[in-house]
Amino acid sequence: MNVTTACETLPNGLTTVAIRRPWARTAMVCVDVRVGARYEAPEDAGLSHFLEHMVFQGCADHPTPDAVNEASERLGSAIDASTSRAHTHFEHHVAVDRLPDSARLLASVLTDPAFMSIETERGIILEEALDEFDESGKRIDADTLSRRHLWPDVPLGQSIIGELAHIKRFDLDDLRRHHRAFYGAANMVATVVGPQPLDALRDIARAAFGGLPRGERRTPQSPAAPVRGPIVDLVRDHRSQCDARLVVRTPGRRDPQAPALMLLRIALDDGLASRMHRRLGAELGLAYDQWAMWEDYPDTGAFEVGAQVSPGKVRTFYDEVIGLLEGLAEDPPAGDELERIRFRARWAIQSALESAEGLVALYGTPRLWWDDPPTPATLMARLEAVDTEALRAAARGLLDPTEMVACCVGPLDRTSRRAVRARLKQLGDDE
Repeated sequence: MNVTTACETLPNGLTTVAIRRPWARTAMVCVDVRVGARYEAPEDAGLSHFLEHMVFQGCADHPTPDAVNEASERLGSAIDASTSRAHTHFEHHVAVDRLPDSARLLASVLTDPAFMSIETERGIILEEALDEFDESGKRIDADTLSRRHLWPDVPLGQSIIGELAHIKRFDLDDLRRHHRAFYGAANMVATVVGPQPLDALRDIARAAFGGLPRGERRTPQSPAAPVRGPIVDLVRDHRSQCDARLVVRTPGRRDPQAPALMLLRIALDDGLASRMHRRLGAELGLAYDQWAMWEDYPDTGAFEVGAQVSPGKVRTFYDEVIGLLEGLAEDPPAGDELERIRFRARWAIQSALESAEGLVALYGTPRLWWDDPPTPATLMARLEAVDTEALRAAARGLLDPTEMVACCVGPLDRTSRRAVRARLKQLGDDE
């Protein structure tokens, strides 16, 4: 199945990507915007996420939320959206013959939002935020708490959903100001995916998005302040299990070490045969919900190992996770294990090539940060080139206590709290 692509920059500064899937029976339009937590001033924390919700609340061509929903579902699925620390993503799956209509609808929604029903949407966002705060308004979200320590000097460490007081305060003037600042063509990438010839797909993108106002391309601030770890942040909360995480600040996806970090994540957590699942699950029965992830940005990253565990197992969790990282440094993947994780990396890329969403993730969204992003073939070649010694070096970096944060939220008793702090202090003393 032959995928072909074409990229161009329109006169208004918009980057467009056309992706042809000749065999496809459905199509998709996506728009990525350089806006999110890392672009926000502290007083605006959460405004990007609020704005993502509000752009669907009517537009010039469809003046009510119901009209937007009805128009989108006449073409295919409802328009979906998500906001991360680094960008906001919009996508619309549609019938092939409705692709031009979908592109026009998404352009209208993003260009001229009516911002109807702000109080209704505020209530929805406040409900969404309940997972991150307790009944007194104290933050109990381990993701945000750990990232605040990792990136203390830049907005990248802020919460995506923001603070409760901000959600209650944001008004139409705030939304319009944020929209003017970030939703310009020069700050966006539009991707059109379908079976049509590339020229036809490019024409669809030009016709729909060529009239967007230019705006300004935004550049986020990169972190400079050190973590000064190991930092231990233990937050009491009344829940049945503890959300325990060990997070290490790393280089970003442009660093030569990036492919090794990708493979280390796979070695720990990619199927039941991976090291973390064998040890924490099959051997110890420590946790059912466990994960390893590498949150990568162009200029920085966060390697996280976490699990939902009972309070009595938290100390064991941190002992075992540090042991797993030490094991990667002392006995990195080689032979059959190295071939297995290389295969899993290739498999992930090859699987992405089979879906419209995966193709956008490979060819479209990266254009936010790369003028010429690496192709899937290049990515696979870089992963194939990682050897055992490169994995050892990257694993040693994950054991740097000065870049490390341990964050646990839950009903942790004093004895366990002291034990966790002592274990992380020991790691620092060993250095």
